[in-house]
Amino acid sequence: MKRFFVDLKFLEKIRMNKSLLVLIVLLISCKKKKTFADNIALSFPKDNNISIQKFNEDTNEMGSNLLYKGEILPKIEVKYFKDIFPEPPPPPRSNESEKDYAERIKRLNDSINHVIDPYFRSEELKILDTEEYLIDSLSNKNLSIIVKEKDTIPLYKMDYDTREIKIHKAYPVYIKNISSKVLKIPIEASHVEQYVFNNKEFQYIRNSNNMICGTTLGPKHYFQLIPNEIMIYAVPYFKKGSKRKAKIVFFKAYSKEFEIPVDEKIIQNQRSTRYLK
Repeated sequence: MKRFFVDLKFLEKIRMNKSLLVLIVLLISCKKKKTFADNIALSFPKDNNISIQKFNEDTNEMGSNLLYKGEILPKIEVKYFKDIFPEPPPPPRSNESEKDYAERIKRLNDSINHVIDPYFRSEELKILDTEEYLIDSLSNKNLSIIVKEKDTIPLYKMDYDTREIKIHKAYPVYIKNISSKVLKIPIEASHVEQYVFNNKEFQYIRNSNNMICGTTLGPKHYFQLIPNEIMIYAVPYFKKGSKRKAKIVFFKAYSKEFEIPVDEKIIQNQRSTRYLK
């Protein structure tokens, strides 16, 4: 009867190699998957006056939080759309001629544009009308949301009274049309919504408690987002507090969970309570 001898050192070496292989596989699987947003560099000048937006400071501020809409580019300048839907001009004065009114409005716009030109885009979004209900058509089936909560970018706002440009600390949120269809984005999309984990649910949190007025009467206005186009939004940081889980929500689409610090008083001072369904 033949006897077989086993090299124990050889077996130990095999076991060690297997353990190393398992570790490598685990490291590869845990490595963060690259996204479409990883190859985009946001360009902006450094400014020492950048600060955290105060609670309710946005009450008298002009400017949307949308800084870009278009095709994916390797480098994108941080300049914001002044508004999504243009504000109506002030009404004519009594006994003001049509010519005088037009000249006054032009002077007003020129004076504002002179201040905001370095911070806001001159182009406007093409706004269309529809009778469709659009909100339910936007979900994770056709939109991908990437949050870069550790990246700090400037959020520019203009004070309506003083025309001073304020610079708030914010982080970018990237939204891509991953469908093969042109999407209709409602004009309410001047910003994205931030939900913070509270009372065992994700609660909608704003950095203010002022009243938001609006109407749903008449035709619904929207702009188009064609396949593979992206939008980039800025989300202002909250005053620092304890870290909480959070999600970004854009109509019926939402991001993966991430963590942000939030001052407890901001959560307590919300005008109303709304949870993520």
